[in-house]
Amino acid sequence: MSQMREGETLEDRVVEILSRLQPKSLMRFKCIRKSWCTIINSPSFVAKHLNNSVDNKLSSSTCILLSRSQPLVFPDNSWKPEVFWSMINLSIDSDEHNLYYDVEDLSIPFPLEDHDFVQIDGYCNGIVCVRAWKTLHLVNVLLCNPATRKFSQLPPSCLLQPSRPKRKFQLEAIVIGLGFGYDCKAKEYKVVQIIENCEYSDDEQYNYHRIDLPHTAEVYTTAANSWRKIKIDISSGTYDCSCSTYLKGFCYWFATDGEKYILSFDLGDEIFHRIQLPFWKESDFKFSNIFLCNESIASFCSCCDPSDEDATLCEIWLMDDYDRVKSLWTKLLTFGPLKGIENPFTFWKSDELLMVVSGGRATSYNSSTGNLNYLHIPPILNEVTGSQALIYVESMVPVK
Repeated sequence: MSQMREGETLEDRVVEILSRLQPKSLMRFKCIRKSWCTIINSPSFVAKHLNNSVDNKLSSSTCILLSRSQPLVFPDNSWKPEVFWSMINLSIDSDEHNLYYDVEDLSIPFPLEDHDFVQIDGYCNGIVCVRAWKTLHLVNVLLCNPATRKFSQLPPSCLLQPSRPKRKFQLEAIVIGLGFGYDCKAKEYKVVQIIENCEYSDDEQYNYHRIDLPHTAEVYTTAANSWRKIKIDISSGTYDCSCSTYLKGFCYWFATDGEKYILSFDLGDEIFHRIQLPFWKESDFKFSNIFLCNESIASFCSCCDPSDEDATLCEIWLMDDYDRVKSLWTKLLTFGPLKGIENPFTFWKSDELLMVVSGGRATSYNSSTGNLNYLHIPPILNEVTGSQALIYVESMVPVK
């Protein structure tokens, strides 16, 4: 141990040492000494530990949180999804371009029973926002810190109905977008829900009886531990929003209302904005999702290879600037043709793109060499019905 600096107390040294340990160790140390528990639970220590984790330049690996699910079929042909969360530490030999990784299965005790779907809808500072639902109308939102294995279930929505309407002209409300992030102004975490509303002109409630109504939105704040309605002004034709991407006080979704665009939400001002994607008038490339790339929003587009319909040509664009009126985009990368590409997750290195390919397999594509490295991640699933991945930073941030 190095000598103590002038003016440094023993407690300062303890804080410095503890702030560089993994949450798994800190959770054990909380039980050893009461004074350590007090230190580890303090907001100043949580913030210091988070900063150390984010700025950890000593580590040569990148931590990825991977979520996969497969249907578990019972003898009566009923089924429920099995959800598997894994922590993957990825690294690469810069000289030989060899990929190395280790996998830790996370036994997350979801505090819910009888839910049919579990989906990651947002991530920020080590906390994952999870949506679990039994039906379209019965939805639970949870905040989870996988590193500490702590959960918090949010209170019921102030706008959603608990069940499908039974009569004509009754409101039906369904969540089509959910975001999570940190409001730097108020210094608190927020969850935002975008809700699609409609009613039916007949008790049979077929689609041709459907009447679209304006969308609504609500925000949950950790300080108030409650939801409140906020203003939203987007097309009532917006019927789909991707899982959200958080960056520097904003949530972003890939959205569709007949035209594909990016929807953003300022967590401080609580205002929604519409961002145009790069415009290709005479191109077969179609945009399909967004993700983080080097502290920027990246958009992925693809098209079939004219010479091989089973192969895909891909492009990735970076949003350089957005002034709430127009957006500026730069093409970052063109690659392919590749076969079986389904969805890119994130750049975990400047030239390494983590993707999912046919069969739900995770793979890393090196844009410099063109190499594809498949990741063999236990347990090996028979039929992957959903895969999600994000760059994860372990933290001690509490979920309550």
